[in-house]
Amino acid sequence: MIKRWQEQNLKDALSERRGVHLTGARQTGKTTLSQLVSISGMRHFTLDDDKYLSAAKSDPVSFVERSDDSTFVIDEIQKAPELLNAIKIKIDRDNTPGQYLITGSSNLRFVKAVKDSLAGRLGRVQLRTLSLGELLGGKGDFLKMAFRRDFSSCPYKLGKREIIHQAFCGGYPEPLNFSIRSRKSWYVEYIGDLLTKDIQDVTEIRKIDALKKTADWLMAYSSKLFVLKDLCAVSQLGKETLGNYIAALKTLYIIDEVPAWTGSDYAKIGKRSKYFAGDSGLIANLLGWDEDQVYYDADDCGKLIETWVYHELAVLADLDIGYSISHYRDSDKREIDFIVEAANGELLGVEVKSGTVCSDDFKHLKWFSKNLSKNRFTGIVLYSGEDVLSFGEGFFAVPMALLGV
Repeated sequence: MIKRWQEQNLKDALSERRGVHLTGARQTGKTTLSQLVSISGMRHFTLDDDKYLSAAKSDPVSFVERSDDSTFVIDEIQKAPELLNAIKIKIDRDNTPGQYLITGSSNLRFVKAVKDSLAGRLGRVQLRTLSLGELLGGKGDFLKMAFRRDFSSCPYKLGKREIIHQAFCGGYPEPLNFSIRSRKSWYVEYIGDLLTKDIQDVTEIRKIDALKKTADWLMAYSSKLFVLKDLCAVSQLGKETLGNYIAALKTLYIIDEVPAWTGSDYAKIGKRSKYFAGDSGLIANLLGWDEDQVYYDADDCGKLIETWVYHELAVLADLDIGYSISHYRDSDKREIDFIVEAANGELLGVEVKSGTVCSDDFKHLKWFSKNLSKNRFTGIVLYSGEDVLSFGEGFFAVPMALLGV
Protein backbone atom coordinates (compact mmCIF):
# COMPACT_ATOMS: atom_id res chain seq x y z
CA MET A 1 0.00 0.00 0.00
CA ILE A 2 1.25 3.49 -0.87
CA LYS A 3 2.18 5.59 2.15
CA ARG A 4 0.25 8.89 2.13
CA TRP A 5 2.17 11.90 3.40
CA GLN A 6 -0.91 13.37 5.07
CA GLU A 7 -1.35 10.35 7.35
CA GLN A 8 0.69 11.87 10.18
CA ASN A 9 -1.05 15.25 9.88
CA LEU A 10 -4.40 13.46 10.13
CA LYS A 11 -3.30 11.54 13.23
CA ASP A 12 -1.97 14.72 14.84
CA ALA A 13 -5.19 16.60 14.10
CA LEU A 14 -7.34 13.85 15.62
CA SER A 15 -5.19 13.85 18.77
CA GLU A 16 -5.72 17.60 19.26
CA ARG A 17 -9.01 18.68 17.64
CA ARG A 18 -12.57 17.78 18.62
CA GLY A 19 -13.38 17.05 15.00
CA VAL A 20 -11.41 16.80 11.76
CA HIS A 21 -12.54 17.29 8.17
CA LEU A 22 -10.55 15.16 5.72
CA THR A 23 -11.28 16.71 2.36
CA GLY A 24 -10.21 16.37 -1.26
CA ALA A 25 -11.51 15.29 -4.66
CA ARG A 26 -13.37 12.03 -5.13
CA GLN A 27 -11.22 8.92 -5.61
CA THR A 28 -8.11 10.37 -3.94
CA GLY A 29 -8.08 7.77 -1.15
CA LYS A 30 -9.79 9.60 1.74
CA THR A 31 -11.77 6.59 2.91
CA THR A 32 -8.69 4.36 2.76
CA LEU A 33 -6.65 6.90 4.72
CA SER A 34 -9.37 7.31 7.36
CA GLN A 35 -9.35 3.53 7.84
CA LEU A 36 -5.58 3.52 8.36
CA VAL A 37 -5.88 5.81 11.37
CA SER A 38 -6.29 3.18 14.05
CA ILE A 39 -8.25 4.52 17.00
CA SER A 40 -10.00 2.37 19.56
CA GLY A 41 -13.78 2.39 19.12
CA MET A 42 -13.70 3.96 15.65
CA ARG A 43 -17.00 3.52 13.76
CA HIS A 44 -17.34 4.11 9.98
CA PHE A 45 -20.41 5.16 8.02
CA THR A 46 -20.58 6.27 4.41
CA LEU A 47 -23.39 8.46 3.12
CA ASP A 48 -22.93 6.87 -0.29
CA ASP A 49 -25.02 4.10 1.29
CA ASP A 50 -28.69 5.11 0.88
CA LYS A 51 -29.84 3.65 4.20
CA TYR A 52 -27.31 5.69 6.17
CA LEU A 53 -28.02 8.79 4.10
CA SER A 54 -31.75 8.47 4.74
CA ALA A 55 -31.23 8.03 8.48
CA ALA A 56 -28.83 10.97 8.64
CA LYS A 57 -31.28 13.31 6.92
CA SER A 58 -34.28 12.10 8.93
CA ASP A 59 -32.72 12.39 12.39
CA PRO A 60 -29.27 14.03 12.28
CA VAL A 61 -28.99 14.46 16.07
CA SER A 62 -29.53 10.78 16.78
CA PHE A 63 -27.29 9.76 13.86
CA VAL A 64 -24.21 11.48 15.33
CA GLU A 65 -24.66 10.04 18.83
CA ARG A 66 -21.48 8.38 19.98
CA SER A 67 -20.21 6.63 23.08
CA ASP A 68 -17.69 8.52 25.19
CA ASP A 69 -14.63 6.60 23.96
CA SER A 70 -15.43 6.29 20.25
CA THR A 71 -14.46 8.19 17.13
CA PHE A 72 -17.28 8.62 14.64
CA VAL A 73 -16.21 8.53 10.96
CA ILE A 74 -18.71 9.82 8.37
CA ASP A 75 -17.78 9.62 4.68
CA GLU A 76 -19.18 12.09 2.10
CA ILE A 77 -20.56 14.50 4.68
CA GLN A 78 -21.64 17.00 1.99
CA LYS A 79 -24.54 14.71 1.11
CA ALA A 80 -26.18 15.46 4.46
CA PRO A 81 -25.11 18.96 5.59
CA GLU A 82 -27.79 18.69 8.29
CA LEU A 83 -25.28 16.60 10.24
CA LEU A 84 -22.88 19.51 10.62
CA ASN A 85 -25.12 21.46 12.96
CA ALA A 86 -25.76 18.29 14.97
CA ILE A 87 -21.99 17.74 15.25
CA LYS A 88 -21.52 21.38 16.24
CA ILE A 89 -23.95 20.93 19.14
CA LYS A 90 -22.12 17.81 20.31
CA ILE A 91 -18.59 19.19 20.23
CA ASP A 92 -19.63 22.50 21.80
CA ARG A 93 -20.58 20.47 24.86
CA ASP A 94 -17.46 18.30 24.92
CA ASN A 95 -13.83 19.34 24.40
CA THR A 96 -12.54 15.78 24.03
CA PRO A 97 -10.29 15.50 20.94
CA GLY A 98 -10.92 13.00 18.17
CA GLN A 99 -14.71 12.78 18.48
CA TYR A 100 -15.52 13.07 14.77
CA LEU A 101 -13.68 12.45 11.53
CA ILE A 102 -15.72 13.56 8.55
CA THR A 103 -14.65 13.17 4.95
CA GLY A 104 -15.98 14.95 1.90
CA SER A 105 -15.23 15.49 -1.76
CA SER A 106 -16.38 19.10 -1.58
CA ASN A 107 -15.11 22.16 0.21
CA LEU A 108 -17.69 22.63 2.96
CA ARG A 109 -17.38 26.41 2.91
CA PHE A 110 -19.27 26.43 -0.38
CA VAL A 111 -21.65 23.47 -0.02
CA LYS A 112 -25.29 24.49 -0.24
CA ALA A 113 -27.31 24.48 2.98
CA VAL A 114 -24.25 24.75 5.20
CA LYS A 115 -25.04 27.55 7.62
CA ASP A 116 -22.16 27.03 10.00
CA SER A 117 -18.70 26.11 8.74
CA LEU A 118 -17.67 24.91 12.22
CA ALA A 119 -14.81 27.39 11.98
CA GLY A 120 -12.46 26.93 14.92
CA ARG A 121 -14.07 23.62 15.83
CA LEU A 122 -12.91 21.35 12.99
CA GLY A 123 -9.35 20.74 11.94
CA ARG A 124 -8.90 20.43 8.18
CA VAL A 125 -6.62 18.08 6.24
CA GLN A 126 -6.69 18.02 2.44
CA LEU A 127 -5.75 14.87 0.56
CA ARG A 128 -4.77 15.53 -3.03
CA THR A 129 -4.13 12.91 -5.68
CA LEU A 130 -0.93 10.91 -5.40
CA SER A 131 2.33 12.82 -5.80
CA LEU A 132 5.54 11.63 -7.41
CA GLY A 133 7.16 11.36 -4.00
CA GLU A 134 4.38 9.21 -2.59
CA LEU A 135 4.59 6.90 -5.58
CA LEU A 136 8.37 6.61 -5.21
CA GLY A 137 8.35 6.27 -1.43
CA GLY A 138 9.92 9.68 -0.76
CA LYS A 139 9.66 11.68 2.46
CA GLY A 140 8.33 15.03 1.20
CA ASP A 141 11.53 16.98 1.90
CA PHE A 142 11.84 19.01 -1.31
CA LEU A 143 10.65 22.40 -0.02
CA LYS A 144 12.74 22.16 3.13
CA MET A 145 15.74 21.28 0.99
CA ALA A 146 15.09 24.16 -1.42
CA PHE A 147 14.76 26.79 1.31
CA ARG A 148 17.99 25.51 2.88
CA ARG A 149 19.66 25.63 -0.57
CA ASP A 150 21.00 22.20 0.22
CA PHE A 151 20.09 19.91 -2.65
CA SER A 152 20.95 16.24 -2.47
CA SER A 153 21.97 14.29 -5.52
CA CYS A 154 18.96 13.01 -7.41
CA PRO A 155 18.29 9.29 -6.82
CA TYR A 156 15.86 9.12 -9.76
CA LYS A 157 16.19 9.85 -13.45
CA LEU A 158 13.22 11.46 -15.15
CA GLY A 159 13.73 12.80 -18.65
CA LYS A 160 11.19 14.88 -20.52
CA ARG A 161 9.36 11.83 -21.87
CA GLU A 162 9.13 10.22 -18.43
CA ILE A 163 7.78 13.44 -16.92
CA ILE A 164 5.16 13.74 -19.66
CA HIS A 165 4.16 10.12 -19.09
CA GLN A 166 3.88 10.74 -15.35
CA ALA A 167 1.69 13.79 -16.03
CA PHE A 168 -0.53 11.80 -18.39
CA CYS A 169 -1.05 9.07 -15.81
CA GLY A 170 -1.99 11.64 -13.16
CA GLY A 171 -2.31 10.83 -9.49
CA TYR A 172 -5.72 9.23 -9.04
CA PRO A 173 -4.96 5.81 -7.54
CA GLU A 174 -7.43 3.65 -9.49
CA PRO A 175 -6.44 4.34 -13.13
CA LEU A 176 -2.67 4.53 -12.55
CA ASN A 177 -1.95 1.16 -14.10
CA PHE A 178 -4.72 1.17 -16.69
CA SER A 179 -4.10 0.98 -20.41
CA ILE A 180 -4.22 4.30 -22.28
CA ARG A 181 -7.73 3.55 -23.58
CA SER A 182 -9.10 2.49 -20.19
CA ARG A 183 -7.46 5.43 -18.44
CA LYS A 184 -9.09 7.95 -20.80
CA SER A 185 -12.47 6.25 -20.33
CA TRP A 186 -12.06 6.41 -16.56
CA TYR A 187 -11.36 10.16 -16.62
CA VAL A 188 -14.32 10.86 -18.91
CA GLU A 189 -16.65 8.87 -16.64
CA TYR A 190 -15.16 10.49 -13.55
CA ILE A 191 -15.69 14.07 -14.70
CA GLY A 192 -19.12 13.16 -16.08
CA ASP A 193 -20.27 11.86 -12.70
CA LEU A 194 -18.89 14.91 -10.90
CA LEU A 195 -20.62 17.38 -13.19
CA THR A 196 -23.97 15.63 -13.39
CA LYS A 197 -24.33 14.08 -9.91
CA ASP A 198 -21.93 15.44 -7.30
CA ILE A 199 -22.44 19.03 -8.40
CA GLN A 200 -25.97 18.82 -7.00
CA ASP A 201 -24.48 18.49 -3.50
CA VAL A 202 -22.74 21.82 -4.02
CA THR A 203 -25.10 24.13 -5.86
CA GLU A 204 -28.01 24.19 -8.28
CA ILE A 205 -26.67 24.35 -11.81
CA ARG A 206 -29.11 23.76 -14.63
CA LYS A 207 -26.89 24.22 -17.67
CA ILE A 208 -24.69 21.14 -17.29
CA ASP A 209 -23.47 21.45 -20.89
CA ALA A 210 -22.25 24.97 -20.18
CA LEU A 211 -20.57 23.75 -16.99
CA LYS A 212 -18.81 20.99 -18.94
CA LYS A 213 -17.70 23.51 -21.57
CA THR A 214 -16.36 25.77 -18.81
CA ALA A 215 -14.43 22.87 -17.27
CA ASP A 216 -12.93 21.87 -20.65
CA TRP A 217 -11.90 25.47 -21.34
CA LEU A 218 -10.21 25.77 -17.96
CA MET A 219 -8.38 22.49 -18.59
CA ALA A 220 -7.09 23.87 -21.89
CA TYR A 221 -5.97 27.08 -20.17
CA SER A 222 -4.46 25.42 -17.10
CA SER A 223 -1.45 27.51 -15.95
CA LYS A 224 -2.30 30.31 -18.42
CA LEU A 225 -3.51 33.81 -17.60
CA PHE A 226 -6.72 34.69 -19.41
CA VAL A 227 -9.38 37.36 -19.58
CA LEU A 228 -12.73 36.30 -18.17
CA LYS A 229 -14.67 37.81 -21.06
CA ASP A 230 -13.08 35.25 -23.41
CA LEU A 231 -14.48 32.43 -21.31
CA CYS A 232 -17.84 34.21 -21.14
CA ALA A 233 -17.97 34.20 -24.94
CA VAL A 234 -17.14 30.49 -25.20
CA SER A 235 -19.52 29.37 -22.47
CA GLN A 236 -22.22 31.91 -23.37
CA LEU A 237 -22.59 32.74 -19.70
CA GLY A 238 -22.72 36.09 -17.95
CA LYS A 239 -19.80 37.14 -15.76
CA GLU A 240 -21.66 36.54 -12.49
CA THR A 241 -22.98 33.14 -13.56
CA LEU A 242 -19.57 32.12 -14.84
CA GLY A 243 -18.06 33.11 -11.51
CA ASN A 244 -20.51 30.77 -9.78
CA TYR A 245 -19.58 27.95 -12.17
CA ILE A 246 -15.87 28.44 -11.51
CA ALA A 247 -16.55 28.45 -7.75
CA ALA A 248 -18.43 25.15 -8.14
CA LEU A 249 -15.51 23.58 -10.04
CA LYS A 250 -13.14 24.76 -7.30
CA THR A 251 -15.44 23.33 -4.65
CA LEU A 252 -15.21 19.89 -6.28
CA TYR A 253 -11.41 20.25 -6.56
CA ILE A 254 -11.52 20.00 -10.35
CA ILE A 255 -9.56 23.25 -10.58
CA ASP A 256 -7.35 25.21 -8.18
CA GLU A 257 -6.88 28.96 -8.08
CA VAL A 258 -3.37 30.34 -7.54
CA PRO A 259 -3.38 34.04 -6.59
CA ALA A 260 -0.93 36.64 -7.81
CA TRP A 261 1.98 37.49 -5.52
CA THR A 262 2.05 41.06 -4.32
CA GLY A 263 4.12 43.00 -1.83
CA SER A 264 1.03 44.09 0.12
CA ASP A 265 -2.64 43.19 0.47
CA TYR A 266 -3.62 46.49 -1.16
CA ALA A 267 -1.70 45.62 -4.33
CA LYS A 268 -3.77 42.46 -4.83
CA ILE A 269 -6.69 44.45 -6.20
CA GLY A 270 -6.96 43.87 -9.94
CA LYS A 271 -4.30 41.16 -10.02
CA ARG A 272 -5.33 38.09 -11.98
CA SER A 273 -5.15 34.59 -10.56
CA LYS A 274 -4.02 31.56 -12.48
CA TYR A 275 -6.13 28.42 -12.61
CA PHE A 276 -4.74 24.90 -12.64
CA ALA A 277 -6.37 21.53 -13.12
CA GLY A 278 -6.45 19.73 -9.79
CA ASP A 279 -4.52 16.86 -11.39
CA SER A 280 -2.48 16.81 -14.61
CA GLY A 281 -4.24 13.62 -15.70
CA LEU A 282 -7.47 15.59 -16.06
CA ILE A 283 -5.95 17.76 -18.80
CA ALA A 284 -4.24 15.04 -20.79
CA ASN A 285 -7.11 12.56 -20.74
CA LEU A 286 -10.14 14.85 -20.99
CA LEU A 287 -8.64 16.83 -23.87
CA GLY A 288 -7.72 13.61 -25.68
CA TRP A 289 -4.02 14.38 -25.94
CA ASP A 290 -1.35 11.98 -27.20
CA GLU A 291 2.01 11.70 -25.43
CA ASP A 292 4.07 11.94 -28.63
CA GLN A 293 2.07 14.94 -29.85
CA VAL A 294 2.56 16.74 -26.53
CA TYR A 295 6.29 16.01 -26.54
CA TYR A 296 6.71 18.03 -29.74
CA ASP A 297 4.12 20.74 -28.99
CA ALA A 298 5.80 23.41 -26.89
CA ASP A 299 2.57 25.05 -25.68
CA ASP A 300 0.74 21.88 -24.65
CA CYS A 301 3.90 20.43 -23.14
CA GLY A 302 4.48 23.59 -21.13
CA LYS A 303 0.91 23.66 -19.79
CA LEU A 304 0.94 20.00 -18.86
CA ILE A 305 4.29 19.97 -17.09
CA GLU A 306 3.63 23.26 -15.27
CA THR A 307 0.31 21.85 -14.04
CA TRP A 308 2.07 18.68 -12.91
CA VAL A 309 4.71 20.72 -11.05
CA TYR A 310 1.99 22.83 -9.40
CA HIS A 311 0.35 19.67 -8.08
CA GLU A 312 3.66 18.41 -6.70
CA LEU A 313 4.35 21.74 -4.96
CA ALA A 314 0.79 21.90 -3.60
CA VAL A 315 1.07 18.42 -2.07
CA LEU A 316 4.34 19.44 -0.42
CA ALA A 317 2.94 22.76 0.80
CA ASP A 318 -0.02 20.97 2.40
CA LEU A 319 2.37 19.16 4.73
CA ASP A 320 3.18 22.40 6.57
CA ILE A 321 0.59 25.08 7.21
CA GLY A 322 3.29 27.74 6.91
CA TYR A 323 3.67 27.49 3.11
CA SER A 324 1.65 29.43 0.54
CA ILE A 325 1.85 29.37 -3.27
CA SER A 326 1.32 32.27 -5.68
CA HIS A 327 2.53 33.40 -9.11
CA TYR A 328 4.09 36.62 -10.37
CA ARG A 329 3.51 38.70 -13.49
CA ASP A 330 3.94 42.44 -13.97
CA SER A 331 3.13 45.03 -16.62
CA ASP A 332 6.57 44.55 -18.19
CA LYS A 333 5.71 40.87 -18.76
CA ARG A 334 8.18 39.60 -16.21
CA GLU A 335 6.82 36.27 -15.00
CA ILE A 336 7.69 33.69 -12.38
CA ASP A 337 5.68 30.49 -12.50
CA PHE A 338 5.45 30.00 -8.73
CA ILE A 339 6.39 31.91 -5.59
CA VAL A 340 6.41 29.72 -2.48
CA GLU A 341 6.42 31.70 0.76
CA ALA A 342 7.45 30.13 4.06
CA ALA A 343 6.04 31.08 7.46
CA ASN A 344 9.12 33.19 8.25
CA GLY A 345 8.68 35.27 5.08
CA GLU A 346 11.46 33.64 3.04
CA LEU A 347 10.60 33.20 -0.63
CA LEU A 348 11.29 30.48 -3.16
CA GLY A 349 10.86 31.41 -6.82
CA VAL A 350 10.21 28.47 -9.14
CA GLU A 351 10.43 28.49 -12.94
CA VAL A 352 9.52 25.39 -14.94
CA LYS A 353 11.40 24.33 -18.09
CA SER A 354 10.52 21.17 -19.94
CA GLY A 355 13.91 20.99 -21.66
CA THR A 356 17.45 22.23 -21.06
CA VAL A 357 18.31 25.23 -18.92
CA CYS A 358 20.48 28.32 -19.55
CA SER A 359 21.41 31.53 -17.71
CA ASP A 360 18.66 33.50 -19.46
CA ASP A 361 16.06 31.35 -17.68
CA PHE A 362 17.04 33.04 -14.40
CA LYS A 363 16.64 36.68 -15.47
CA HIS A 364 13.18 37.21 -13.94
CA LEU A 365 14.14 35.36 -10.77
CA LYS A 366 17.23 37.54 -10.33
CA TRP A 367 15.29 40.72 -11.08
CA PHE A 368 12.67 39.78 -8.49
CA SER A 369 15.34 39.01 -5.90
CA LYS A 370 17.06 42.36 -6.45
CA ASN A 371 14.00 44.61 -6.72
CA LEU A 372 11.08 43.10 -4.80
CA SER A 373 12.12 40.53 -2.24
CA LYS A 374 12.59 41.97 1.24
CA ASN A 375 13.52 38.61 2.72
CA ARG A 376 15.89 35.82 1.78
CA PHE A 377 15.08 34.70 -1.77
CA THR A 378 16.07 31.47 -3.50
CA GLY A 379 15.45 31.02 -7.20
CA ILE A 380 15.29 27.65 -8.92
CA VAL A 381 14.58 26.47 -12.43
CA LEU A 382 13.09 22.99 -12.47
CA TYR A 383 14.19 21.13 -15.60
CA SER A 384 14.33 17.60 -16.99
CA GLY A 385 18.05 17.08 -16.48
CA GLU A 386 19.91 15.02 -13.88
CA ASP A 387 22.24 17.47 -12.14
CA VAL A 388 21.83 20.33 -9.65
CA LEU A 389 23.69 23.31 -11.15
CA SER A 390 24.53 26.67 -9.56
CA PHE A 391 23.76 29.85 -11.52
CA GLY A 392 24.96 32.32 -8.89
CA GLU A 393 24.46 32.76 -5.16
CA GLY A 394 21.02 31.40 -4.29
CA PHE A 395 20.09 30.35 -7.85
CA PHE A 396 20.00 26.74 -9.02
CA ALA A 397 18.89 24.54 -11.87
CA VAL A 398 17.21 21.57 -10.20
CA PRO A 399 16.02 18.26 -11.70
CA MET A 400 12.24 17.86 -11.52
CA ALA A 401 12.85 14.35 -10.24
CA LEU A 402 13.97 15.85 -6.92
CA LEU A 403 10.34 16.75 -6.25
CA GLY A 404 10.01 13.09 -5.31
CA VAL A 405 12.56 12.94 -2.48
